[in-house]
Amino acid sequence: MTFTTTAKPAMPIVAGVDHSFVDLPDGRMHVATLGSGDPVLLLSGYAQTWWEWRDLMPALAAAGYRAIAPDLRGEGWSSLPFEAITRTRRAEDIITLLNMLGLDRVRLVSHDMGAITAFQLTLNSPDRFSAQVMLSVPPPQMRFSFDMVPGMRHLWHQEALAIPGLGSSLLRAGRLPRLLFSHFAARPLNPEVVAVYVALLQDPELSRAAGPLCRRMVLPELGRIIRGVYRQERFTMPSLFCFGTEDIGFPPSVTRIIFASPNAIGSDARLALIEGAGHFVADEEPHAAATCIVEFFASV
Repeated sequence: MTFTTTAKPAMPIVAGVDHSFVDLPDGRMHVATLGSGDPVLLLSGYAQTWWEWRDLMPALAAAGYRAIAPDLRGEGWSSLPFEAITRTRRAEDIITLLNMLGLDRVRLVSHDMGAITAFQLTLNSPDRFSAQVMLSVPPPQMRFSFDMVPGMRHLWHQEALAIPGLGSSLLRAGRLPRLLFSHFAARPLNPEVVAVYVALLQDPELSRAAGPLCRRMVLPELGRIIRGVYRQERFTMPSLFCFGTEDIGFPPSVTRIIFASPNAIGSDARLALIEGAGHFVADEEPHAAATCIVEFFASV
């Protein structure tokens, strides 16, 4: 399929992946798809776009699924005004997308900022999701403890990006994006992969979107989690939470505490650890992550 975009960096190519644009009320959402069969919706981490799933999409297609990876508002090749971002706007976008695609019920995989949208969706519209996998993000029902304090110090960039003007300047300069993709990884990511992610964060429009994303979505949700807003809610669908064993924010010593009482999270809440991976599980250990996800979906 042929299409045009703005002057954003060139779209990476993944064999077999189709690209389309779906009209939403205030713009167009870019959607990458691969495979046929039961749909699996993929919500990427911050700045990683649909391309974060370049290895998972073929694995899902080979297992008989249709992988659907949209670029969320404020990221990638979608053309949706980031000024309209609110705490729940990206979740509302996804419900609109599912309706436009005629999808009543899907499986869901999410990572990082995409997981914020994912838990909003699965708690508020549980009938639309048959199972979910969250990568590198704990459930919103968790209780904060002293054991989590060392990991929290690594999240200073969220407050910096939320500051009007400062966040976009830091991203366009390039040093902060490179730091983020090295600091949170267990070992250096492929330089070509990092170059794609960094180029997107240096885009003038996408760099400005970081402020509203952090200021209006990430930090408000963090406050709600700390206040315990979600502690009485439960996921009704099978839910798998995958973390890398080298994740500096949520190491195994912390995740095991969070999941000591899985019934406080949902009727079927599971924990999986990916050996040797840091925060960027799908980039660092793509085969292990894909195997974990496909086997989980096959079991539910």
